[in-house]
Amino acid sequence: MKPLLEVKGLKKHFPIKSGFFKKTTGYVKAVDGIDLQVFPGETLGIVGESGCGKSTTGRTILRLLEPTAGEVWFDGKDLARLSREEMRRMRKDLQMVFQDPYASLNPRMTIKQILMESLAVHNIGTREERLATIEEMIEIVGLRKEHLNRHPHDFSGGQRQRIGIARALVVKPKLIIADEPVSALDVSIQSQILNLLKDLKKEFNLTLMFISHDLSVVKHLCDRVAVMYLGRVVEIADKRTLFDNPSHPYTRALLSAVPVAKPRQKRERILLTGDLPSPANPPSGCTFHPRCPHATDLCKTKAPSLADIGGGQFVSCHLVHAGELAT
Repeated sequence: MKPLLEVKGLKKHFPIKSGFFKKTTGYVKAVDGIDLQVFPGETLGIVGESGCGKSTTGRTILRLLEPTAGEVWFDGKDLARLSREEMRRMRKDLQMVFQDPYASLNPRMTIKQILMESLAVHNIGTREERLATIEEMIEIVGLRKEHLNRHPHDFSGGQRQRIGIARALVVKPKLIIADEPVSALDVSIQSQILNLLKDLKKEFNLTLMFISHDLSVVKHLCDRVAVMYLGRVVEIADKRTLFDNPSHPYTRALLSAVPVAKPRQKRERILLTGDLPSPANPPSGCTFHPRCPHATDLCKTKAPSLADIGGGQFVSCHLVHAGELAT
């Protein structure tokens, strides 16, 4: 199957400026050369600890942040090479649900104006058709028609996120990137929003890229999972393979920290030593080697490639590639 979205060597480096003349003295390598594929109808999860570049990846794919290097192929076009006007027209097919439902909605506009704006920008339908569309969509996400005349401050966090989802869906996009859409919500509300996304995925045959630091949420919602560390993807696999048979040492450490309600056998917690390196000065070779319990001299000097180890599982680790680290 041909991927709907294919990312090749994507980089996003932020300049570090210092001194009176604000000269560039270095770069923060937030995203440092990643390769991803998202296939039609699937949900790809992107996980990793805070600061690993998950959200920056999503925003750079959509060109809310301009990429430093790399290619982003969507529907046969390289988004990184499109003009501003061409990219504006493409945004109908590429939508985003933001992390903070309090900051992502204009407080001066009613919900009706917010949703109508999306349709008007892309010149979809007549005014009557747009009104019928948003009335239908607001009910699909679990709100009522009378809510359309209210402002964002009249709603709870969970309701605002439903509005954010409605805004993304109303133009019928081909791909939605959800950037930690439940992390700012109460735990009691999170499951409602996740179940809503799951239902909408089936109803509209959505393709989702779901960014999260919560592995249990990713396991509930996603089909495949990509694990990021310090701006790079270290492992990609389908959900079952990743959770049952993780290969990269970092993935194993992440999964060992996930609480299990009824463990079949006692699972040993893998504690990583050292601090997360700075993306402004990443380690040479494999960026994980200062914290890896299995690191060798090769790991310190040569960066491993993201290679297929079978069954659609891709791992970036010299020891896994050489068969020295049991999978």
